[in-house]
Amino acid sequence: MEYVHLPEGSDAHSGHGVKAHWDERTVRLGERDVLYLLTDAVVDTVCCGDRVFHYATVLGFITNPGTGKTDSGQRISIVQPVADPGAQGEIEALLKKDDPDLQVSFRAE
Repeated sequence: MEYVHLPEGSDAHSGHGVKAHWDERTVRLGERDVLYLLTDAVVDTVCCGDRVFHYATVLGFITNPGTGKTDSGQRISIVQPVADPGAQGEIEALLKKDDPDLQVSFRAE
């Protein structure tokens, strides 16, 4: 699967009651790098106050980093989604090691 990396300076959003910040990060599992997005968002609701979301979306194993660029100059990498439940468990444990409350999801193909 092709993944278009976030453009420089697009790591934050604010507006319409939502403030969000995300980072592209990698974690090493064995001999492979795993790409994930770490997101922190605050949604301000009129009825219930702020809701805070802190989660990681695992995009997959990086199989070919920086294979090209879009017309606007954003880097493109090839990632392989993590389908193996055992590998998913290991990755989740790595991500939660320093952040036990982190919610982790895995992107399917």
